[in-house]
Amino acid sequence: MSKAQSVLAHWHSHRDVLAPLVASVPEDKLDFKPWDGAMSFRDLVWHILAVSATFAAAAKAGRLTERPEQPDLSTKQALLDAISTFTEKTHADIASISDEQFESIVETKAVFGADLPAKALLASLIDHEIHHKGQLFVYARLMGAETLPFFIHR
Repeated sequence: MSKAQSVLAHWHSHRDVLAPLVASVPEDKLDFKPWDGAMSFRDLVWHILAVSATFAAAAKAGRLTERPEQPDLSTKQALLDAISTFTEKTHADIASISDEQFESIVETKAVFGADLPAKALLASLIDHEIHHKGQLFVYARLMGAETLPFFIHR
């Protein structure tokens, strides 16, 4: 198994829960925020998608690239479509990284204060998703979701 395949298996075990989690919440509560300074449920989903796509593209390119443009996320279906689209893009970028590239330094000083090996950037991508997915589970309960997916997909 290549390093990319290993990372993808771990990442998908978390990412593949995102769509069922979004599907579990009421459509009319996508702008829910647990406090005034928080990101809304909708914004937090986008944040996960955008950061992961950005980190995967950077690991592939060897440098930070432009953050993706936010699509229309006005409905639950639009969120689900964005999850599908950005999951495919992020998967493709990670899948294209050779085992040798995992050791390559990626120019990330602007975000992390230091340049990182691609493997560390991809580990941060997964940790970031896990962190915010946990927040989304709490949001979903506060939004009235009664049946939630398991936190990891096997």
